[in-house]
Amino acid sequence: MMAARLEVSGVDLAYGETPVLSGIDFKVEAGEFVGLIGPNACGKSTLLRAVSRVLRPVSGRILLNGRDLWRELSLRETSRLVAVVPQDFPANFPFTVQETVMMGRLPYVSRLKGERPEDLARTRRAMEATGTAHLAHRPLAELAGGDRQRVVVAKALAQDPELLLLDEPTSHLDINHQVEILDLLLRLNRTEGLTIVIVLHDLNLASMYCRRLLLLAGGSLAAEGPPSEVLTVANLEKVYGSRVLVGRHPVYGCPQVTLLSQLRAAASAVGAGTLPDMRGGREAPADEPLLLHVVGGGGSSAGLLESLAAAGYRVTAGPLNAGDSDWEMARALGVETLTVPPFSPVDREAVERAAAMMREADAVLAGPVPYGRGNVGVLEAVAEAVKRGVPVGLVGADGEAVARRDFSGGRAAALVRTLVRDGAVPLRDEGEALAWVANLRRRRSGAVGS
Repeated sequence: MMAARLEVSGVDLAYGETPVLSGIDFKVEAGEFVGLIGPNACGKSTLLRAVSRVLRPVSGRILLNGRDLWRELSLRETSRLVAVVPQDFPANFPFTVQETVMMGRLPYVSRLKGERPEDLARTRRAMEATGTAHLAHRPLAELAGGDRQRVVVAKALAQDPELLLLDEPTSHLDINHQVEILDLLLRLNRTEGLTIVIVLHDLNLASMYCRRLLLLAGGSLAAEGPPSEVLTVANLEKVYGSRVLVGRHPVYGCPQVTLLSQLRAAASAVGAGTLPDMRGGREAPADEPLLLHVVGGGGSSAGLLESLAAAGYRVTAGPLNAGDSDWEMARALGVETLTVPPFSPVDREAVERAAAMMREADAVLAGPVPYGRGNVGVLEAVAEAVKRGVPVGLVGADGEAVARRDFSGGRAAALVRTLVRDGAVPLRDEGEALAWVANLRRRRSGAVGS
């Protein structure tokens, strides 16, 4: 049985008397692309320092290809097996790109004989692999961030490593250069079989590129596995202390994390009449929260769903197609949702079920939904709610806006005009919708009080 490329077993790490990590156990198999994630100061860089033989563990073992890093491998042997791309690489020395990449050959160069033709060939190959060969004679200090980072990766490749460690290689780059560097690494992983362990702060990039993730927090390994198992709402809220939603990437299907604003939640809570419970750290409704039904679709109401849920209202939604971004938001918020199959029209049964949910609600909010022949029937359910006296708010209901979203041959625009005539309230945007709901709550609270 082949040994793992990297095996970390029972490792404790510290700086002097200050412990950083304890009881770290994981394996990285040959050819894997593994992401190391976690909040600031959780020990990600410290762990890379240990794996690269810079920081000796207090206890435990680190094995490379089954050999103990500290007991069985020399520093030169380690340098031939492991290459590191650090967070910051000094560029204030007068070295050219080729000279910088050639530094990666130091583990192979004899002090007496100097560089060999083979070393120059490996240097050129590394520059070609990273698209930096045309920069060979340029001073490193003159290069922009993306080009400079590719040169640093080329230097690491010139070592001919079996394991490449990268510490936040995209942290100072714009989105184009971030993708450029990560695409380069993914290509090297797939074509060369290079084993990669990379520290990333951007959870969405980690999800897109890494086959497996290690989540560090509180001095230990909090979670390990494929992105779908690690990037969960429970894990992220526990580790980062932030409100998040986890959906799916629309193209790649991998988890994508959306950070929710604490400020927006607080503003929504004020409008909803909820007050901070300082004793328990929870929001306590001033009275029984309203039950609101949201009609959405196509991403038109995701923000509204978030704001209503954050404000403490009880919310239902639908009909929504499975996989729709509004559906993803509702599911992440734990909202009861009437779901119809993806890419399917809303049939009569779904319209009737939606009408039943609206009858149970204290109010209905219809977002700025694009309507076609497949979903325009939902407006019939909204019309029934209006006739039954349920308060209905229509977000983005001015004539021109509705016409731009009407792909039903004019039927949707006609239904919206009828709804407004019969008593539905046109609302400009999400902010006006939240104010309208807060006013409903106050009116109900006053009626109950009297």
